[in-house]
Amino acid sequence: MSHIRKVKEIPILVFTLVIFVVFSTLSSNFFTVGNISLILTQMTTTGLIAIGMLMVILFGGIDLSVGSVLAVVGTIVGMLVNAGVNPTLAALIGLIVGAICGAVNGFFITRFNIPDIITTLATMFIFRGLAVAISGGQWVNNFPSSFNYFGQGSFLAIPVSVWLLIIASVIFWYVLTQTTFGRRIYAIGGNPDAAKLAGMNIKKTKLYVYICSGMLTSVAAVIFASNIGNVQASTAGKGIEFTVIAAVLIGGASIFGGVGTLPGTIIGVLLMGVIKNGLVLSQASVYWIDAATGFILILAIIMNTIQRSRSISSKGGELI
Repeated sequence: MSHIRKVKEIPILVFTLVIFVVFSTLSSNFFTVGNISLILTQMTTTGLIAIGMLMVILFGGIDLSVGSVLAVVGTIVGMLVNAGVNPTLAALIGLIVGAICGAVNGFFITRFNIPDIITTLATMFIFRGLAVAISGGQWVNNFPSSFNYFGQGSFLAIPVSVWLLIIASVIFWYVLTQTTFGRRIYAIGGNPDAAKLAGMNIKKTKLYVYICSGMLTSVAAVIFASNIGNVQASTAGKGIEFTVIAAVLIGGASIFGGVGTLPGTIIGVLLMGVIKNGLVLSQASVYWIDAATGFILILAIIMNTIQRSRSISSKGGELI
């Protein structure tokens, strides 16, 4: 029992279960096999992006461009499959595009020492503009059924998109906890000065982190496009960056870097999905969904600040 209490993700998991029970009592349609499957399917897009965002936040950064990366990748992949390109090949091309977007972010941040938030704010507009220009402002739709399989198909009675999230989660859990690269991310995010003295290549690591974020977002873009069946470049993925950041922070990651776990992030994504779905089934206004996201985000930041204050106080330091 004492071992269970030490698990950092227990509080957020318990809170998620409480919210689940609350919405189950408010709506008879909430606790059904179909709706639970819908929640899991809808959270895959956010979940994949959140894994990349976790790595960025662990490093002490932030990525505001993920929604626009989703739009540009979704647009390009959608136009490719409509042009007759094999869906798998189109998805792989999308993966490359996502990696390039991440590399662009990483390059400007590391080469010119521009703050992450400023760089990704700029590229958020750049990538969105590219998506609109490529599509000509038109809807990209009428995808072949073979492409829709990514977002609507199932394998062993489990949606393919959920399988992709599970696979990505396992891979990046291993990367973060069992590899030198993962330990380097935690070390640099926790104390960049000490990491630099230890000989760690901070700029190279940050570049790779942003490339990983771009690639994970591109996978999410393929699922998004194939699940919905269309892509509108000007609106696709708009605002998803704030939902993802809220999920990562409420899952236990620190906005100051160096603290956070992948299981906690996935639980945070699940919580956001449950709240959004529950509010919709409860016939709440769409504005309440945005308000809930904002409230969770500010709550997570407050918790981050309090935890950091306590940590610094316990070490005899002062919060700057």
